[in-house]
Amino acid sequence: MMKNLRALIDDHESQESVKVQSFHADEKEEVPSEENKEVKEKIFKHTTSNSSSELTFPEIYLNKELYELALKIQDTFMMNLKSDQKITKDSLEEVLPEYILSFPQTRHLKRETLDDIKTMIINGIIGFGHISTIFDIAKDGLNDVIVNTKDFVDVIFNGKTIVTPFTFRNEEELRKVIDKMLAENNRKIDEAHPIMSSKLDDGSRVEVQIPPIAANDGSCITIRKFNEIPLLLEMLIDGGQMDMKMAYFLVKAAKGKCNIIVSGGTSSGKTTFLNAMTRFIDENEQLMVIEDTREMQPQMPCHSIRQYEARMANEEGKGAIPLDYLLRSALRSSPRRIVVGECRGAEIVVMLNAMNTGHPGSMTTVHADNTKEALVRVENMYLEARPSANISFIRTQIVSAVDLIIQLVRFPDGSRKLIAVSEIERRMEDNGIISLNDIFQFKRDTSDMKKTKGEFQVLSTPSRTVDQMNMFGVDIDRRVFDPNFEMPKSMLIEALETDLPSVMCGWKDEFMDVFLEKDPKIFHKWPHFQRMKREE
Repeated sequence: MMKNLRALIDDHESQESVKVQSFHADEKEEVPSEENKEVKEKIFKHTTSNSSSELTFPEIYLNKELYELALKIQDTFMMNLKSDQKITKDSLEEVLPEYILSFPQTRHLKRETLDDIKTMIINGIIGFGHISTIFDIAKDGLNDVIVNTKDFVDVIFNGKTIVTPFTFRNEEELRKVIDKMLAENNRKIDEAHPIMSSKLDDGSRVEVQIPPIAANDGSCITIRKFNEIPLLLEMLIDGGQMDMKMAYFLVKAAKGKCNIIVSGGTSSGKTTFLNAMTRFIDENEQLMVIEDTREMQPQMPCHSIRQYEARMANEEGKGAIPLDYLLRSALRSSPRRIVVGECRGAEIVVMLNAMNTGHPGSMTTVHADNTKEALVRVENMYLEARPSANISFIRTQIVSAVDLIIQLVRFPDGSRKLIAVSEIERRMEDNGIISLNDIFQFKRDTSDMKKTKGEFQVLSTPSRTVDQMNMFGVDIDRRVFDPNFEMPKSMLIEALETDLPSVMCGWKDEFMDVFLEKDPKIFHKWPHFQRMKREE
């Protein structure tokens, strides 16, 4: 049976009668069974990765002497490694413990440090080096990894930017990691093609730039980490992203086939929000999801979802399939609703046409700072695609196609909020500008600028969206638009409980265990989740 590092250390101590002070406390620990160990590791993974505490790094990356020792062990191991051997993680786990202990300097080290050295070597050989180590440490709390040349690696962890102690020894080492990442999606990068978009096997999105495009003397990598655990609308409410009135209205808007544009900046939670909204689309409606790089996890049954991904041109500049081409193909494939991950260019023309021509309930996202700027952004993209188009015609097209604009913001403390829900009115202002009716807003309390505090407010009663809901047989309690109405939670639960997340494609029973670890009171807060537990 293959031995782990801890077992081999114990054997080595008993054989050599070496008494190391740092190991005495651990020797009394009971060795857990494999089953219990897996459960504990699973619980540890999700409780630590989602806690509010700061990200901590292994000692070998904080102590210069330990790091140099780890590099020395790694280099000598690589020199002795035979290239004709098939290298697997299991084989490395088997041989590395004894190899590490063969260095006299490691005899006095703590077991955690020895484990970290082993992990560093394994990640360097079969992983992505320090980036794989970051994945292991941050786990589900990781949002982004930002590599700025060989000297700087930052992460966005639970919405906050953190400087890490990781560095690459030289540009060559960094480029090897880049090549490994791109190889997972059959992509390659060179000076002739110095910018490349790709994704990892786990779905994480990768953007790479190398010199001469990367002008600060080194390559740059940005990784948007893919999270397998879905974020449900209930979690967004508990996290303070919206209040119950907003959530109730948005659930009814999704069921009532309102065309929605989600606006926000980078990492404001647009894709997460779209995922949560798709849960309330009827499973009998065919959903077509179109993206540059696949990121969305629609919370619908598998048979209801068709996902398409754009393709970049090859080295000869041929074979590109852009979003607008995919969108035209989708329109000929009998979709009932269409979701475009993000509109950045010419696809906005086809998207607006789709919303106007028998695909109600379609959604997309744009980059903008508020709902009014989102309209300007849509107009600009349309003009870039059709320079000869008349601005009045474009605005008429937008008014006809779009029902709601939802604004998301990520604040400096890492929190995300839905700050505005605006309805596009079916009329123009006197100067030809599109008229917006703000329904909900988040008003920030400016007395404490370090933390994001405030209240969600009801501003007005919509007319267009309510008419749209009624047309498709969705009834909404208009009391939610009364600022003085105290909405009971049971009213929201009644709207949510008909669409349990357990029907979504890729749902695992283990997700409920994770939710319980994050919040042991989840069944008390959201009683309809108990039905999923009973169905197991």
